[in-house]
Amino acid sequence: MGAIDENNALFKEEMSESTAEPGVSMIAEEVPSLTVATILGVTVVIVITIIVVFVLGVLIDWRQQRLMDKRIGEVKRMKIHKKKTTAANLDVVSIADNMEEPGMSTAPAEFIKNLP
Repeated sequence: MGAIDENNALFKEEMSESTAEPGVSMIAEEVPSLTVATILGVTVVIVITIIVVFVLGVLIDWRQQRLMDKRIGEVKRMKIHKKKTTAANLDVVSIADNMEEPGMSTAPAEFIKNLP
């Protein structure tokens, strides 16, 4: 029974001792610096991510502007081409050649009176 009493005595001593061990206290001292390092690391990663997203946005916008400028240039060329062909046709067609004689069309008021 002596071994059991010794074990009980050791158990009581371990239970009454402080739980603060040197290894635990060292971790407790490093926790604030670890937290600061973690916050700084996360902040740096977030800033780098924001910069990368901004640069990608600028590059995508630049590409879209180039495509839009190309399309606008094509539309302007088409309009210029249409104006040249339309201007040539306007000289041939005259409005005075297509006029109706005064008695051919009826006035809107007279047309409405004659409706059943």
